[in-house]
Amino acid sequence: MKQLLFVVVILSFFVACDQKPKNPVAEYGDTMINSYRKGQQAGETANLDAIKKTIQAYHAANDKYPESLKDIENLMGATIDINKYDYNPQTGMVRLKSN
Repeated sequence: MKQLLFVVVILSFFVACDQKPKNPVAEYGDTMINSYRKGQQAGETANLDAIKKTIQAYHAANDKYPESLKDIENLMGATIDINKYDYNPQTGMVRLKSN
């Protein structure tokens, strides 16, 4: 009976030791990384909205959609990283590429 109790105590100890103690520095780092990623995503969403509006302005002025997102860079006044977007020149639809 004592041996069974001893085994249960030892197993409980190993299960309890499996949980890592919280590290405040690591938690702070994780919070900072998550905040950075959210900020990046918000920036990409804002860029996408600006690109959509510029495509519509181009369409209104030219009665057609631009052949490429590079065609609206001067109108936007900014360089567009076309690798981040899926663009359909027939419909004027643009979206962020999935990661």
